[in-house]
Amino acid sequence: MPPLPRKGRDTGVAVEADAGYRVTGRGFARFYAPLAATSLLLTGTDPILMMMLARTTDPVLALAAYFVGFSVCGVLYAPMLAMQQVAAARLLNGGALAPVKRFAYASGAVLSAAGALIAYTSAGDWVFLGAVGVGEDVAREAMRAMAFFWPVPFLTAVRATHQGRLVAGHRTKPIGWATGARTGVLTVVALILATLGGGAWLGAAAFTAGLVVETVIVMGSRASTPAPAAASKAKAEPAAAGLGGESLGRFSVPLMANVLLWWATPLIINAVLARTPDPESALAAFGVVQAVGWFVASPVGQLQHASIALVQCSETHARVRLWGGLVALSMTGVLLLLTAVREPFLRALYALDSHLLALAGPALAIAALYPVLYGWRQYYQGLFVRAGTTWVVGAGACGRVVAILAAAFVLRLLDAQGAVLGAGLMVLGLGFEGLFLSRLSRSRVMPGLRARAQAAVKPEVFEGAAEASR
Repeated sequence: MPPLPRKGRDTGVAVEADAGYRVTGRGFARFYAPLAATSLLLTGTDPILMMMLARTTDPVLALAAYFVGFSVCGVLYAPMLAMQQVAAARLLNGGALAPVKRFAYASGAVLSAAGALIAYTSAGDWVFLGAVGVGEDVAREAMRAMAFFWPVPFLTAVRATHQGRLVAGHRTKPIGWATGARTGVLTVVALILATLGGGAWLGAAAFTAGLVVETVIVMGSRASTPAPAAASKAKAEPAAAGLGGESLGRFSVPLMANVLLWWATPLIINAVLARTPDPESALAAFGVVQAVGWFVASPVGQLQHASIALVQCSETHARVRLWGGLVALSMTGVLLLLTAVREPFLRALYALDSHLLALAGPALAIAALYPVLYGWRQYYQGLFVRAGTTWVVGAGACGRVVAILAAAFVLRLLDAQGAVLGAGLMVLGLGFEGLFLSRLSRSRVMPGLRARAQAAVKPEVFEGAAEASR
């Protein structure tokens, strides 16, 4: 007699040995909705902070300096975001979390130390004046922001590790609640600091305060580990897991490089815009477009975790890809709608003058492509992470950066300027990366998924935590 499925409130999934997975629409929605809400709340911090900074005494300087300072901070904390994927994949493949925590915490501490050097030593001059190439006023304001940004890499390492633990246990609701608390704290702190006049440092202080609260909540949230049947099956396939203690670094480094290059992308584009005829206006307008574009596109970013946690065979691949595509197309529709009313929308939200409005408006139309291209990239990255082939993810990120640099040279020759140039470079880079990943998945991922579908004895239904606990 075959063993009965193991059901529980924390896992939200019934597990049978040698079972395949048939993901239902309701199950996908219950798993994905808290993650999508998390992304909306997280990226909602950008518009909130931009609204505060746009109302300071020198909004152009504050917006430009915050955006540049945050880009540098993003390069430092970006590698730690990969710990969410590493922790989830390790637990889903039957490994222990402790080695991931040690690796993540130590790496985060080193990167935070680098941020402190930029904030308090002459290294900041080299980064902002030399590497990025902004003016002295923007550089000084960005360094003041770094004085509040430097703890972010370590905090991110802790948060991402525990978020991965929750994703592996199919407990996504605590992630959403923690991010909601973060956004609330950030908003309150920003409002309080705005009464002091502020500048770019205002946004940085509010950002870090919110992250502290989110990290504490996520650390305290409990989640069960994947069911023993699933874990034992994964241990029987060590090549697929790719997450033994000795290979943790090999598995993690390409993912860290991928996220690092992702966060370096705005910095690269900023460096391009900083060398245009009107750099401060270009940077400010591009910052506004990025805030709006990525806020609307943010729900599709979690497709990476959907493909990691839910795709087990070619059948579930087709289903999750379909529902993920619907999410991406819906967000594109929202951005197209905002593009149609961009002038009153941007004027009301950011109090932009006519000059910045003229720069940001056309760029927002280009940014309408962000959700589809971003979702394409995220979904296929998750497939490669689950398969243990993380080097492909790193290679795709390198290809995106090369494509952006080449496109920047061509577009500058065509006299593209300002925020339009920035949004165009982002779209070209995302398109190249998505095409690379999806093409390579045909030979690197799909054969294994098809084999699992053919070997499945009984498909199981993932209905979400509510149904599984009945």
